[in-house]
Amino acid sequence: MQQIGWIFKHNLKSLTQNKAKLIMIIGLPILSILIYFLSYGAQSGTTTLKIGLVNEDPGVYTSQMVTWMKQDSDSVQSVSKAAGDKKLTGGQLDALVIFEEGSEKSIAALDPQHIKVKSMQGDAVNKTVKRTVDASLSNIMTMIQASEKGGQDFATYATTFDQSKLGVTQKTTSNQHDVVLMMSTQILGFLCMMLLYAAGNLGELILQEKEDGTFYRLMSTPLSSKAYLFGNALFALAVVVTEVLICLTAMRFAFGIDPGVSYFALFGVLFVFSIMAVLLSLALGFTATSRKSVSGLQMILFTLTSLLSGALIPVQIMPAFMQKIAEFLPQYWVMNAITTLQQNGDLASIGLNIAIILGYALLFFCIASYKFTKNNRVNSFV
Repeated sequence: MQQIGWIFKHNLKSLTQNKAKLIMIIGLPILSILIYFLSYGAQSGTTTLKIGLVNEDPGVYTSQMVTWMKQDSDSVQSVSKAAGDKKLTGGQLDALVIFEEGSEKSIAALDPQHIKVKSMQGDAVNKTVKRTVDASLSNIMTMIQASEKGGQDFATYATTFDQSKLGVTQKTTSNQHDVVLMMSTQILGFLCMMLLYAAGNLGELILQEKEDGTFYRLMSTPLSSKAYLFGNALFALAVVVTEVLICLTAMRFAFGIDPGVSYFALFGVLFVFSIMAVLLSLALGFTATSRKSVSGLQMILFTLTSLLSGALIPVQIMPAFMQKIAEFLPQYWVMNAITTLQQNGDLASIGLNIAIILGYALLFFCIASYKFTKNNRVNSFV
């Protein structure tokens, strides 16, 4: 135990003297949050188009369209033609929808015409506003047809439609909640990749000490090989777990993100993954022949598997064959465990996920142990 403590203290001293590594350990978890927080924040906080409505042909149908479009968004307002043109030019409005003379009659005839969209912000805004207008027109014409066939007046169907809008509002709220859950999952997925790189320093450390002869000199001292390995692995695990704690603490208290699952449960899943990451690093460290080779291997392996497993992008949007490939990667089972917990699952529901991650850990432990014991130069000292 004293030898393990010495290795741990030695690595800790080296780390505290390396300011760059300290900044990386503290900064990378925060970076994983900021990348997705800003990305999803920009997506969900996209500025709503400010639309002006000019009704030059007031009637039952055009007036109903104006009412619905204003109800759907607070950024839609009724304006006069002169005021609308002025605000459009001045930038207070993004687009202007004009119901010209004849629009009421054309809508009643189920052949909408004389409805004009003006914008100074390009074709993209025009198409977006036209889709909004077309959606309202589709509802209007459906109700006109229904009223003609059902023998009831248009106002009855319009009232029924207005009363049914509660379900649409509820759906929007749910979607916003889904976005928050997806964001938190992707934050943790990016963190998993960062944890792999952090643990990968252990394999590079062992190879560096092999290349400069420090490793073999240590093996010639009373320091046992088991104490050397366990001490380094324990220190690497402490670093990785520290990054997990920094990330979860920042999510909870700095950014106020609700991942939809207990933070203790998240820590448990990520702790198991951290153990696997450290053992993977050991296996790579004893398998590779040089520090440069293991560094390149880690970059390809960690980045590629993170992409394929759904840690960086949602696995649901991948093609079916790539989703099958993802199931063979440990990061996938971490993401799947988090998603399962978010869907009101308990810890028992992720038992298979934990078992698979521990199975990978056992595999990497066996590989590391085999490669270590087969090292003839080490055996000559032990």
